[in-house]
Amino acid sequence: MATETPLKKAGNFILGLVVIAAIGLLIGLLLRGMVWASEKVLPWLIDAGRIAFDICVLLFAPLCIFRKTRPWAGLGYYFSSYLFGTILFAFSCIVCVQLWGYLALFVGLFLAGVGVLPVALLAALFHGAWPLFWDLIFGAVLTFSTRYVGVRLTGQRAPEEETVYV
Repeated sequence: MATETPLKKAGNFILGLVVIAAIGLLIGLLLRGMVWASEKVLPWLIDAGRIAFDICVLLFAPLCIFRKTRPWAGLGYYFSSYLFGTILFAFSCIVCVQLWGYLALFVGLFLAGVGVLPVALLAALFHGAWPLFWDLIFGAVLTFSTRYVGVRLTGQRAPEEETVYV
């Protein structure tokens, strides 16, 4: 096996540095673009979320009364939970970047693997931003409760429809 010359070793080292710098630049651009998009679309998402919340309360809640319409209400709750989750994600990105910066957003998304919501909650908690903290908690409760209700309502079966294995 031929040994590499020092010039080839230096070239490989520089190529590695360029690749690492390109990946870092790409990650930075993706994070910045995600925050930019969150800032631009969040007002529209909030308006859509208000409408979805009103529909959940005024339309889907009464549909839960009747057995035949429960799956339709559950489907509505389930789809609404995705809208609420999108609002929560966009809001969490903005809170995280405003309070702790892009490094915390990177850690929350890529390194810790727990998502941006826990990092945004910790940032709001440590900064004493209690209104932001409670807004994030409300968003999480709204997202997961509507998803749970949606799954429960679409999964319910009438007693006469249940299969009994003998």
